[in-house]
Amino acid sequence: MSFGNAPTVRQRRIGSALRKAREHHKLTVGTAASRFGRSQGWLSMVENGLHPIAPEELGALLNFYDIADGPLRESLLHLATHKPGKWVRAFEYRISAAALDLASLEEDAAMIRTFQPNIIPGLLQIPAYTWKLMAVGPAKNSHTARMLVNFRMSRQQVLSRPDPPRYVPIIAETVLGNQVGGDPVILRAQIRRLAEVARLENVDLRILPSTSSEYLSLITPCHLISLRPPGRLTVTVGDQWDKSIFVENEDEVASHEEIFDLLLSATLNRTASMELIDEIASQP
Repeated sequence: MSFGNAPTVRQRRIGSALRKAREHHKLTVGTAASRFGRSQGWLSMVENGLHPIAPEELGALLNFYDIADGPLRESLLHLATHKPGKWVRAFEYRISAAALDLASLEEDAAMIRTFQPNIIPGLLQIPAYTWKLMAVGPAKNSHTARMLVNFRMSRQQVLSRPDPPRYVPIIAETVLGNQVGGDPVILRAQIRRLAEVARLENVDLRILPSTSSEYLSLITPCHLISLRPPGRLTVTVGDQWDKSIFVENEDEVASHEEIFDLLLSATLNRTASMELIDEIASQP
């Protein structure tokens, strides 16, 4: 497992916007960098999201590109000034950059939408459930596994903070019967946890019934994370094998949102989903 430093989704979004602004003025990287008083290499790194840019310098660059006060400028400056919480920073250099990215986005989220066809979403897992998942994954080392379990449990505090994001997880019905580690005790405890969280006002937990399994072919496990204003950024985070793929392209994300809405239309409504979970939780 590779470990990283600061999250980079915000850097890529800032870089993309700066590239569009430069191209709008029909400037080459070299010309823009020279006129701004920076090296071509520096500007190229910033545009590719490979180098952070200080809010003050970003403001000066936005002035250089004639980007006036408004939603775009506010959004970019917010992305540059956001600092992850202390608990996230405590995991820097110990957790992958992708995991830090995910936690940082969740911290700043207005809404988190999740689709999971195979397992309980990470924000809803109990420790014993997560431990069983880690036991068969690449992080079998006890120290690494413990750190990852602690990290996932720490992420969950976002749902109970004073101003929590709206959370819309879609879980396939079959997941509710999948035992991890062949232990029915863990599954029962996990289902009870779902029943508790589903009652939070900010949580709209939905079950995709087995009778609508054709919808499982539409999309792989993913998260759609929408940042609070002025961030105004929605990112798709897709789970692929042993890594996460971050998508910030607006057209691609809009397509993913359409698919999620289609999935949502096939789920049981909130009340029916809660009743199904309660029914399973009450079974001996």
